[in-house]
Amino acid sequence: MAKELPYFKFEPNQWENGNIQMLSREDKGLFIDICSMYWSRLGELPEKLAIQKLCGGNAIALKSLCDEKIIEVLDGNIYINFLSEQLNEFTDISNKNAKNAKDGWEKRRKVAKNEDLCDGNATALNSQCESDAIREEKRKEKKIIYTPLIDEVILYFNDNGYTKESAVKAFNYYQENNWKDSRNNQVKNWKQKMQGVWFKEENKINKPSLQYKSLYMDQP
Repeated sequence: MAKELPYFKFEPNQWENGNIQMLSREDKGLFIDICSMYWSRLGELPEKLAIQKLCGGNAIALKSLCDEKIIEVLDGNIYINFLSEQLNEFTDISNKNAKNAKDGWEKRRKVAKNEDLCDGNATALNSQCESDAIREEKRKEKKIIYTPLIDEVILYFNDNGYTKESAVKAFNYYQENNWKDSRNNQVKNWKQKMQGVWFKEENKINKPSLQYKSLYMDQP
């Protein structure tokens, strides 16, 4: 989860006067759950995962929200417009801060070159400015790395024909190591890591025939 985005903006006026008021209390509660899941996953929420985790495998549960265009499903993923706008706004601000840090670095370099200092002091000042600017730029440009939940790891293993036990084993390994691999590198793409490491080590089984299976059953 992204610590940089602990909460999203919620406008009571839009809630009171929007299409959401045409729906049942159950649908309203489901929408809030979907919003929380959507935000914690930085806008990447497969419809299948939402149905499994929030709707007990009942795909019809999302129908009312889709009919009233409270949510949309695009290419198998849920899309919530007002949350996506906020996520894009955060990205724009992050990029702007990175640019400002770079511009500030360049200004400090010019000042260091023009100051009437001895060669040794000028070099030291320039080196310090450059180091500070690089650290600041890296901090601002640092990408948000998403770490998955146990149920989506299980679902991903299940969809690729591997057992729940294999998924739990892989998840626990990375969770205990703060999602760093055996070389102490941050896992930036967990699905790629599962394919490259764990799928090769675990015994493959036949994929289940049902489209949706419970994430919490003993056998996938």
